[in-house]
Amino acid sequence: MNVLVYSGEGTSRASLAHTVRTLRSLVGHHYDVMKIDAKGLTTEPWEESTSLLVIPGGRDLPYTRDLNGAANEKIRAYVAAGGRFWGICAGAYFSSDRIVFEVGTPLEVQGDRELKFFAGECHGVVYPGFVYDSEQGANAVGIRLEEEEFGGERLGFEETRVYFNGGGYFVDAEKQPGCSVLAWYKDTDGNEGQKAAMIVCQVGQGVALLTGVHPEYDPAHLDAGNPEYGPLPNVVSRLLETDQQRLLLVRSLLKKLGLKLSQPEVLQATDAPQDAAFVALPPGAILGIPDLTPLYLASVEPAYTTLLAHSLRSIATSEGLIKEPNDTFQLIASPQHTIPVHTSTLSETAEGESEEKVIKNLVVCHDGGPPASTTPQFVMNDYFQHLKKIRPPTQDFTFGNSLLYGEVVSSTQTMLDKNFTLCQHLPTGFVCNATIQTAGRGRGRNSWISPPGCLQFSMVLRHPFQARHASAVFVQYLAALAIVESVCSLPGYEEVPLKLKWPNDIYAEAPLEEGEEPAPEGTAPRMVKVGGVLVNSNFSGSEFLLVVGCGINTTNPNPTTSINHLIRYHNKKTGKNLALFTQETLLAHVLVKFEQMYTTFLHGNGTGFAQLEQTYYKRWLHTDAFVTLTTMTPHRRVRIQGITLDYGLLKTVGVDGQGRDIEGEEFRLQPDGNSFDMLKGLISTKS
Repeated sequence: MNVLVYSGEGTSRASLAHTVRTLRSLVGHHYDVMKIDAKGLTTEPWEESTSLLVIPGGRDLPYTRDLNGAANEKIRAYVAAGGRFWGICAGAYFSSDRIVFEVGTPLEVQGDRELKFFAGECHGVVYPGFVYDSEQGANAVGIRLEEEEFGGERLGFEETRVYFNGGGYFVDAEKQPGCSVLAWYKDTDGNEGQKAAMIVCQVGQGVALLTGVHPEYDPAHLDAGNPEYGPLPNVVSRLLETDQQRLLLVRSLLKKLGLKLSQPEVLQATDAPQDAAFVALPPGAILGIPDLTPLYLASVEPAYTTLLAHSLRSIATSEGLIKEPNDTFQLIASPQHTIPVHTSTLSETAEGESEEKVIKNLVVCHDGGPPASTTPQFVMNDYFQHLKKIRPPTQDFTFGNSLLYGEVVSSTQTMLDKNFTLCQHLPTGFVCNATIQTAGRGRGRNSWISPPGCLQFSMVLRHPFQARHASAVFVQYLAALAIVESVCSLPGYEEVPLKLKWPNDIYAEAPLEEGEEPAPEGTAPRMVKVGGVLVNSNFSGSEFLLVVGCGINTTNPNPTTSINHLIRYHNKKTGKNLALFTQETLLAHVLVKFEQMYTTFLHGNGTGFAQLEQTYYKRWLHTDAFVTLTTMTPHRRVRIQGITLDYGLLKTVGVDGQGRDIEGEEFRLQPDGNSFDMLKGLISTKS
């Protein structure tokens, strides 16, 4: 499921950045936090896959211009049918029945609004001094909470401070049916407790949270030196003093909306009850986004590490820095050397998100991986031992010979794909893996959800351009097939219900929960996603330089299910005692199977994917499935036939109302640029 944040014209780039970052930190292990513009809200079928829609701060008038009409009708229907909505500052003005803003000034805006989630007037600004695109009107405002409105949850405080810049209040909100006040502004013209700062409104079967303040703003990512914040103690310093309370407040708001939260469940509050189980964090820390850890480089044989370290030193400065467009790496000669602490810097991406950059320490381990105590979540030497154990002696293997592991990284895919010179100096089959990714990547606009227990890795693969029989587009199919086959081809594991979804996902038959009835006979069982594949490519000389990224739910129960959960369930049903996988063993099995298949594909009998076609169809979900192509106008109902053997296109044939093939109506779709919504039977353009 997705959390969508509006990013169209009028959105404040700062509010967008803080909103996305905070949501990813608090719910990113359960939901894909993505941005969507006005066109997407109007034309895409986003409603059924969305758990929360957020309209952040910015300017109300561009919102009304771009969203009035069809988009607002869809938003209103989504919430009324049971959806969740959060309007922040301008998003709250926009979502009320009427806006009254800065009357009698050049900034004046008045008028009715379409969504009307709050059936009254949003009036602002509450505190004077607002200036567009400026921090002159920013303030660390006090709010008083109505704790009983948080479902009896013990917040540990009744008042706190949050960021404010131009927000309004909700007139007579306490008198509106279906509306509850969550917090009041403090010290407003001597009328404390009379101006509602945060409200929640029942909208049909759904709920809308509207906040005139900005609880999503993280003061650790505000420039305390900006003179517009005033002299010390200024806006930022005052916000930092109560930031742990802010984090707890945002978690409570998201809980009230019914969202699942990442661990830990609670934070330490300054006056928290002593019997509560709190986790202490430093002021300004973002819950759920830990600091990056060192990267450890090791190989299955020490000689490989020596050669690789020599290659990396050739592109490093005299200080041992590898400076690339996306990342800078500090080479550390061995684990015995001191690992420096680098200061992070903030930069802004083209999309308007603030992005934290820090030099990444790359520790060279010449004599095998570091001790298990250094990397307890992934023991590199265990992986190397298992890799050597399961490799058949009849083939020379290279995939996974060298490994770069970090417990917490930004993105294994980005570190390889976006640092081209570094990638060119890495051997084919080089693997980068991590336990936690703070900015994982998926297809299109998706961010890969990477909770602990998800095996996530990226591999460098040099694919020859002249291999006309073996198109590079098939690499994603091979990687996905290797994941399934690495489990289901093992003796005893043949019936573990892993399947392939075109073009690049791994699905599984969902284990039944306690007391859940099986699907009726003749109906398909419920399928859930447990993994995915992403391939990025660059052209270099006579070859494609590919970065193959994979994510596989191995031991983690969220956000869907895991391979080990499937095995436990299979053992329970069959009475077997199949062993569970560790991250180390599964990675080894996947890489060995992938290399065997890729070698057959590239160097077999010259027919490329045809040699693996039947194995692929054995594992995929779509044989003779009926789907609707929304990529065409009018939409077309088709039957899936298979995959073309030249460029890996999905083959479909049009069908009539009785499901019979229509002669001459054949349609072929590219794997990149199209999205297959299996639950709704739709193939649509990927945004």
